[in-house]
Amino acid sequence: MKKIFFTLAIASLFISCETENKEKVDNKEEKATQEATQELAVDLSELREFEMNDYDLEATIFIPENHFMISEDEEGLEDPVVTHSDGEAKWDLTMRSNKNWSITIEDWGDEEKSVALEKEIHKETSEVYDYKYIEEGSDYLLFQRALKSGSTTMDEKTASKLPNYHFVVVKNINGTYITIKSNDLGEFRKVSAQKMLNAARAIK
Repeated sequence: MKKIFFTLAIASLFISCETENKEKVDNKEEKATQEATQELAVDLSELREFEMNDYDLEATIFIPENHFMISEDEEGLEDPVVTHSDGEAKWDLTMRSNKNWSITIEDWGDEEKSVALEKEIHKETSEVYDYKYIEEGSDYLLFQRALKSGSTTMDEKTASKLPNYHFVVVKNINGTYITIKSNDLGEFRKVSAQKMLNAARAIK
């Protein structure tokens, strides 16, 4: 009888361990699914599609849905100002009515690009800038870039209040690597950088 009870106890323990392990795996998979869903969820409110085909780039981007009056009864949509030279694989986009919207798109062909490689670029300027990574996904990065105290005449408190948010998005579209970044010469507050980041992540 003792042997039967011992066997049942071992079996129960085995089943309990198996159930616990399965629950851990299920929870891990559920968490991974939730994180993937969250990464894919992009807020495109107040944005609209804009075709770049006329500028030698086969892609559709998202820009602010800015309206303006053509006449007293007719309303139009503002297009971005696209700066691009023939033969170059770089496009700078700005909006006339929004100075806080300024992005740069680059076509790298089959030269591999990634968020990890972008971080390596940051290391090259780490003597001048401090970088703080705010949000990161498999193909995007939102970060703060601030001048080090030795690189500016401003005191640390004043410098910390300056807008210093930037972003980068890396996409592979039909075998072509594309990077979309906030204008490197600009400085943006978080709300502006986040809006541009959302638009950039939706490029197709």
